[in-house]
Amino acid sequence: MAEPAAEPLVPAPWGTGVAFVTGAAGFLGGAFASALAEAGWTVAGFGHPPRGGGGARLRRLASWREGDVEADALAAAAARAGTPEIVFHAAGGASVGASLADPEADARRTLGSLSQTLAFMRGAAASARLLYPSSAAVYGADHPGPIAEDDALNPISPYGRHKLEAERLIREAAAGFGLDAVVVRFFSLYGPGLRKQLPWELAGRLLAGPAGVELSGTGEEVRDFLYVADAVRLLGLAARLPRQDGPLVLNGGGGAPVTVRELAEALGRAVGSGARLSFSGQARAGDPACLLADPARAAALGFAPAVDLQEGLARLAAWVREETAAPAP
Repeated sequence: MAEPAAEPLVPAPWGTGVAFVTGAAGFLGGAFASALAEAGWTVAGFGHPPRGGGGARLRRLASWREGDVEADALAAAAARAGTPEIVFHAAGGASVGASLADPEADARRTLGSLSQTLAFMRGAAASARLLYPSSAAVYGADHPGPIAEDDALNPISPYGRHKLEAERLIREAAAGFGLDAVVVRFFSLYGPGLRKQLPWELAGRLLAGPAGVELSGTGEEVRDFLYVADAVRLLGLAARLPRQDGPLVLNGGGGAPVTVRELAEALGRAVGSGARLSFSGQARAGDPACLLADPARAAALGFAPAVDLQEGLARLAAWVREETAAPAP
């Protein structure tokens, strides 16, 4: 399988040190682990093997431990590599659809792995900063416009509820042993390396060459798309912020509304497809009509997306063409 194209994910020196990344074989975990390694950090990765590629990223790490995230394994890695300054906990459930199909498994993946990570940090890395990628799914479906971090939280899927419970565990750890944490509620991430969700699925369908493609919903659903390199830049900023009183929560979005219809049409142009797009009118379970970030808090800290949707989709389309053309391993 084709690896994501190499990108300059680190725009400025981040210093050096030891970082632990759980879920390091995943989309965002792998991108951030690679960025840290490129910047000269000693990165220990943990998690399950990559699906459909990702091995090259793991080879950039100082160490890799395959399996469920466990406090003892994290402590053993700290004894070998040193106490981490950063713990990026990207392990856990990764989609609304999977959580609807098996809520108990999603809870185990999200909350069980976080509990193990917090236990390790309490016992062996109490001074480290936890970076936690939460989700806009915690906001639910009751927000017709831009959503600020202090707005109401009312998740409508098991995935969103488990992310919200994870945030509660982080707040309790901050109160209980002074955990230093930044929670980033990412909206719609996309880019090379993500082999699921709408941009990937739709790109594959369009490249298959059908005359028409039908999508669920009305096409007027609003989303806030953030390219993976910008997500990594935001995490790098979060890693360097001064310590806060209690967990700092940031929205991980750019604040630019894009309808699903606009996204689909732009992706069709990026892949060179002339397929006719249509919409079923039936919304998928757990799918809000609008998820749009108010990016003011992150912007005040110096963050602004650098990759616009047109450029991001062009990069995604190029990678999907490579991926679909690559022979099976």
